[in-house]
Amino acid sequence: MNDVAKFIPKEDRCQFCGKEATLLCDMPSMTVVTSVDFVRRVLTCDKRICPECTTRVKEFDFCPDCVKQIRLSKKGV
Repeated sequence: MNDVAKFIPKEDRCQFCGKEATLLCDMPSMTVVTSVDFVRRVLTCDKRICPECTTRVKEFDFCPDCVKQIRLSKKGV
């Protein structure tokens, strides 16, 4: 009886395998310019992912969906 089931809230689970998510996807999705201060901000994918499901490139983490999108895109785009 040493095994304790850990309850992970739905909002803290990996969106791909269901384990505890500790990372967010860093793939840029769009750039937003606010009308108040005219500063550009880059928004990222931000899907919740666990260390096992991430693809790490240098210091960036990418989810499986974004990795698939990168592989299907034309080179140089």
